[in-house]
Amino acid sequence: MTYRCPASARGPLLACALGTLSLPSLASAESSEPSGVRTNTARLMTTDAAEVIDAPVLGLQRTALPLFAGLAVDTSVYADALLAPNLGLRWAVAAGPHRVVLGARYTHFVGASTYSDIVTGETPALRSFEPELSGPSFYGVYGLALGPLLVQGEARYAHYTSDYLSFTGGVGFNFLGHWSVVGEAGVRVEGGSAFRAAAGIRYGGDGFGFGLGAAYVDMSDPALPGESLPVLPVFDLSWTFR
Repeated sequence: MTYRCPASARGPLLACALGTLSLPSLASAESSEPSGVRTNTARLMTTDAAEVIDAPVLGLQRTALPLFAGLAVDTSVYADALLAPNLGLRWAVAAGPHRVVLGARYTHFVGASTYSDIVTGETPALRSFEPELSGPSFYGVYGLALGPLLVQGEARYAHYTSDYLSFTGGVGFNFLGHWSVVGEAGVRVEGGSAFRAAAGIRYGGDGFGFGLGAAYVDMSDPALPGESLPVLPVFDLSWTFR
């Protein structure tokens, strides 16, 4: 961009030079400001975010490598650490304010014997406990990005030992810089409780990403009467290689 000093200007030439130098830095500062909700890992709290993964990201909730045309391969480091290695394929596109995401993931649970030994050891009355969490899952998200506001809906289906189907609405609001507040509410129509919700805060910087919140999941196992953990913390750290 060319900056011309008016011929009628009577100020010193130094002012024009300083003005010329300041224009690129101002433009750069404006372009670095977020235009809406950004999580970096494309996760709100417990659901997928209507967000395109445009750079490699190393995160707890999601580590992903973008391929081409909105496609990315990903895995959940949390699940990997809990002896449930998984690999997913995700496609996302942004067209104006519209956001569309489709994804699939396969999880192979290798910790059945480990979890069984822990549970039966703590509960002598329980003779056997064999969790089975291997299988495919599929999800779709549609969202609208309206300036600092993101509104979306997610449908998710998984097949492990039984079918799991949920519908969840989500909202995010970019209130300051790279900081956003997010919330979710929905229902499970098959498997688990009927109601689910989550809320928290997200930071999606150019490199560093952070998430902290709480989720109501009503985790109760029929094999362990009286044991329940209805609210779980949600924590995420990530680094994006932009």
